[in-house]
Amino acid sequence: MTTARAPGRPILRSEIVERACSWLRDAVPHSRTRFHQNEHGIYRADCSGFVSMAWGLPGRPEDRHGGYDTHSLSVVSDLIPAEQLRAGDVVIRTDGARHVVIFAAWAEEPGRYWAYEQAGGQHTRLRAITYPHEVGPELYVPRRYLSVSE
Repeated sequence: MTTARAPGRPILRSEIVERACSWLRDAVPHSRTRFHQNEHGIYRADCSGFVSMAWGLPGRPEDRHGGYDTHSLSVVSDLIPAEQLRAGDVVIRTDGARHVVIFAAWAEEPGRYWAYEQAGGQHTRLRAITYPHEVGPELYVPRRYLSVSE
């Protein structure tokens, strides 16, 4: 178990889920160049901006809004075994076609899970995904935010 903390404040899993649901409520369209503002701040409307918002991370750099990029999310999280995934953790790909989703829960169907996702051509959504991911599955890994609290 790590004692390191990420730059953001400590955050409860329930708060991560509540923050993720705020973009579901707002039906935020995906964009790598646009931003979304709500009660949680202003963040890029892409997958890493979405996770940055849900985890309560500051913009990067801190004097501008937007959140961390996908690679930087891996720096503020620890690799975990799939069987330890809990709501608020992520399944992430940091090379090539980078992408990240927020784990919600294991689905009833074996080998699938529910995830909050901000992806190209879509609005924020909650959907069932084959573990670890349907596109380039060998490149996705589960990670846990350093500052998450139970």
